[in-house]
Amino acid sequence: MADGGATTGFSDLYGQFLQEFGEVLRETPSRAIETQQNVREEYVRCLWFGSHFDPDLLATDDGRRLEVVSPGGRNVEGGPDFARAELLIEGAGRVVGDVEVHTHASDWRAHGHQGQPTYDGVVLHVVMWNDAEGRDIPLHSGQSVPQLTLAPFVEEEIGELMDIVDLEGRSNRDLESPPAGEEHAAVTGRYCGGALARGEMSIEWLGRFLDCAGDHRVRSKAERVAHLQQKRSLEQVLYECVAEALGYKSNRMPFLQLANILPLSLPRETVPADAAEPEKRTALETAFFGVGGFLDEPERDGADEETRAYAKELSDRWAGLPPALQAARMSREHWTFGGTRPVNYPVRRIAVLSVLHAQHLARGLFSHLLANLAAARAEGRRQLDRACRDALLGVFAGLEHPYRGRRYTFGGKVLARPTALMGAERAQAIVVDMVLPLLLAHVRQEGDEELLRRLHLVWRCLPRRTPDAVVRRMCQVMFQNRAQANAVVDSERRQQGLHQLHRDFCSVEGGCAQCLLHRVHQAGRKLEKL
Repeated sequence: MADGGATTGFSDLYGQFLQEFGEVLRETPSRAIETQQNVREEYVRCLWFGSHFDPDLLATDDGRRLEVVSPGGRNVEGGPDFARAELLIEGAGRVVGDVEVHTHASDWRAHGHQGQPTYDGVVLHVVMWNDAEGRDIPLHSGQSVPQLTLAPFVEEEIGELMDIVDLEGRSNRDLESPPAGEEHAAVTGRYCGGALARGEMSIEWLGRFLDCAGDHRVRSKAERVAHLQQKRSLEQVLYECVAEALGYKSNRMPFLQLANILPLSLPRETVPADAAEPEKRTALETAFFGVGGFLDEPERDGADEETRAYAKELSDRWAGLPPALQAARMSREHWTFGGTRPVNYPVRRIAVLSVLHAQHLARGLFSHLLANLAAARAEGRRQLDRACRDALLGVFAGLEHPYRGRRYTFGGKVLARPTALMGAERAQAIVVDMVLPLLLAHVRQEGDEELLRRLHLVWRCLPRRTPDAVVRRMCQVMFQNRAQANAVVDSERRQQGLHQLHRDFCSVEGGCAQCLLHRVHQAGRKLEKL
């Protein structure tokens, strides 16, 4: 195999290396055990509610065909995780009731649910892994109900759940250095850090390897979302992905529920295409805030005139919407405010959805992003890569709202000056994790080489973001100090490469001997700039 060379697209060199060194790497202990130990129950709830599984093959543990008509609504009042789920189960027909979700099947008995009457309404037990012998679970009533093990049916690799972006947990600090006098403490015993410290590995080689790993990461994401295009429109897929991303970690579930209750087709069918943008925005806000359960929030008696007028307009419009939509209304208890900065409160994130889709309701947000990328031009001193990058980021960054841009809550204190609904880092996170993989999957399917080239230009010039815990830890392992880390990890692409290495090798047992970076470097492979 060639040592690698320049490319005009997303490199698959990392994937080729995985295949080449496969025999050695297969000696690495399975990641399944580590993953099962770390996947939290909340992630499994997101898998269930977001339907991240193959619906055509779904079956209960006792072999009965299962169809999920509705995953149910999130229960925030204690008891089972989801209420009013609607299922079609072979041999039982239409079944409506509660769903309880656990990481492992044994958690049902470990939590004592078999002796709790509040769980007698459960009609399905959903788990990630079945670590018990049974194929159903007992209720307090003496009856038993079927169990669904999700692992065989999930559409993406479960390890990706560990990489969900969480800007709330990001540190405001730059890449950290070890304490003074302990410059090499963080790299002791690690092949990559030791090789760099001894001069056996160049920072140029390591940077290029991280580029390969970053490319592999985004290619893998694109492959995992490509099949979704066959099941629903790209516009709907993007709508759901952006909504989930806006929820951050604490509110992913309620945002998924909001998108589930309000599919994008509903506002596109009911809002006139020729309506002015403010009219579209207000119509969308009415639906989003109404279903989200936020229209009762304003204290009308003590609110200022602007708030009373704004709330009244939304409430009056909400009263005219279909009763079925009003019946699906969520409550404030569904949403998490604690531990969330006011600028990231759910009401402001819901406003982002309203503004985004009001601007692009007729054409569609995905179509707009695709057109923006195709129309980008290098003008003056601005090169094409920056123009393409700005064409995507600019859709999300700097969004404004006449009311929400100046307040964090209904009737809250008026800010001294308006603030954007979404910051630059969050906009970049959405582009990297949602938009770019979807666009890549589409242009590869269409065979559009020019758009593929432009996407790669965007990918190469995205600046690094504030490092998260994985990036900080990997930099401490690899580099002697902050200056060296900053010199190498100077882009989003390389930060994503660190995440790929951490997920594949550094987060599991096996040590550096089984690490792909170690194997490729010891084999003397030369890496050209990609």
